[in-house]
Amino acid sequence: MPTYTEPTVLSDVLLVEVKAGWTKQNVLLSATTVALGMGVVLAKLASGEYAPLDLAGTGVAKKAAAVLISPAEISAIAQKKVVIARGATVAKNNLIWPAGATDEQIKTALAELEALGIVAQNAL
Repeated sequence: MPTYTEPTVLSDVLLVEVKAGWTKQNVLLSATTVALGMGVVLAKLASGEYAPLDLAGTGVAKKAAAVLISPAEISAIAQKKVVIARGATVAKNNLIWPAGATDEQIKTALAELEALGIVAQNAL
């Protein structure tokens, strides 16, 4: 018998928004070879574009800077997306991390998000 997986909705990721129009931000997401869902933790690249956090990378590519809240399709060019950039509480258990991320790397990334005013707590 087939199973049904309910799609992720904004309230699965964004628990508290300090102020509408301030918490969320329109950004350019770098070209991606994989589809990205809500909750992917992003880094802000030197170019100003955002990309999935790369914990094996160097420099700003491995520093958490935002959380994606609009799904992204595979694209060879940068695409406009909406992210949580500041002033929010997000569902820690619904954040999406790079494959192989260690507990220590996640702890560091969560501290980087918290420095931006993005607090992660487990959703009920």
